[in-house]
Amino acid sequence: MALLIKNGKVFLEHGLEATDLKIVDGKFSAIGTDMLANSQDQVIDAGGKLVLPGLIDAHVHYKMGIGNVFTIDNFETGSRAALFGGVTTIVDYAEPTSGVTMSEALALRKEEAHGASFVDYTFHVVSSDVKTTKKELEKLKAAGVNSLKLFTIYDQRMPYEEMERIIAMCSELDLVVTIHAEDEPIIANKIAVLTKEGKTAPRYHGVSRPVEAEVHAVERIIEIVRKYDTHVHIVHVSAGETANRIKAARKEGVNISGETCPHYLLLNEKAYERDDAQLYIMQPPLRSEEERRLLWENVAENTLDMFTTDHCSYCAMQKFNGDTFFETNGGIPGTETLFPCLHTAGVGEGKISFETLIKMLSENPAKTFGIYPRKGVIRVGSDADLVIFDPEKEVTISKETVHTAAQYSTFDGMKLKGYPVATVLRGQLMCQDGKFVQGEPIGEFVETVK
Repeated sequence: MALLIKNGKVFLEHGLEATDLKIVDGKFSAIGTDMLANSQDQVIDAGGKLVLPGLIDAHVHYKMGIGNVFTIDNFETGSRAALFGGVTTIVDYAEPTSGVTMSEALALRKEEAHGASFVDYTFHVVSSDVKTTKKELEKLKAAGVNSLKLFTIYDQRMPYEEMERIIAMCSELDLVVTIHAEDEPIIANKIAVLTKEGKTAPRYHGVSRPVEAEVHAVERIIEIVRKYDTHVHIVHVSAGETANRIKAARKEGVNISGETCPHYLLLNEKAYERDDAQLYIMQPPLRSEEERRLLWENVAENTLDMFTTDHCSYCAMQKFNGDTFFETNGGIPGTETLFPCLHTAGVGEGKISFETLIKMLSENPAKTFGIYPRKGVIRVGSDADLVIFDPEKEVTISKETVHTAAQYSTFDGMKLKGYPVATVLRGQLMCQDGKFVQGEPIGEFVETVK
């Protein structure tokens, strides 16, 4: 039995084309017009709507634990919500705990996601051990992943000198190094000063983590990457000034890329003046309107390679767990609204092209993290992941329209034009017209394409 997608405008490698798709055994098997279905085939009439590659959110945190507190979205709830936004593949994190190796942590996360996720998945593996060996990195590559995660802050912080050693090893193994870039000493000093002055309310969150901290960390990282051919990727770039540094380095041939998130492009630091400021606390924080404008400029200039969400969802009770910015659990939900928010604010307002948006949500992350062309493209032989998108459908975001277990969105009240109406994962219709139609979590681990 085949699945036919008919009468759609399909986003192919050369652009949109009015054509049909045939799917057999979870793969695209044919692309062409006037395809005929037999009595056993399933047919979805796209009705002239856009048919796009299944989207990829390459930065999520499902059931992430900090101490005894866990994000409220697990693989089941987070992946279900993702499907309603057209996301069919996510990249989460495997972080070793005390006494656990990186490869063991990866195996544990694979086991946790198996039988629970409704979307396909892979992982970045966190390295915070300065004694990380090349042999351990080789095990990760053999296990089917191609990326590490390093931090310049938090308990996982790695000194720049040790970071260089790992970046050098990753160059030999062709592994991508992703980095959370905020300079620990700058932020620690800011927090100490604010605490001494009694300025610890949520409204001071942005002040405590200035743009300077992100820029300085990225500058230090660029100095290291200049020496090697390692692909280093800066996660959740929050400021236009940071993007400027990445742009300049790329022009000089430095192998560095970056991602940004909808909240840095659609919101600004004024959110911290709200009574519910805790709902907007994430790391890095929201920035000034000028930084937001500059960030959009860099996106339009292709400085950054992809959009992600850093989906790290806590319910309101978990967010309002303290009176200070450093007590508040940092993180927000976002995967479900990733695509429609950026379509409205980016394409709808003429900041970026539709082609740029889709490539930054599909082809680019798939290529960066080693799962292309299995993912990220509509091509014969690729996984039959797709989203049918109605560019005229209007939705106002509210807790009634989102499916995250957090039951809120930082974009509450935003009016969207353009919304997914159906999502298919490996040839299986998962959700359609706002209803979930697939009862089984069929998500699979996606190995790096050899």
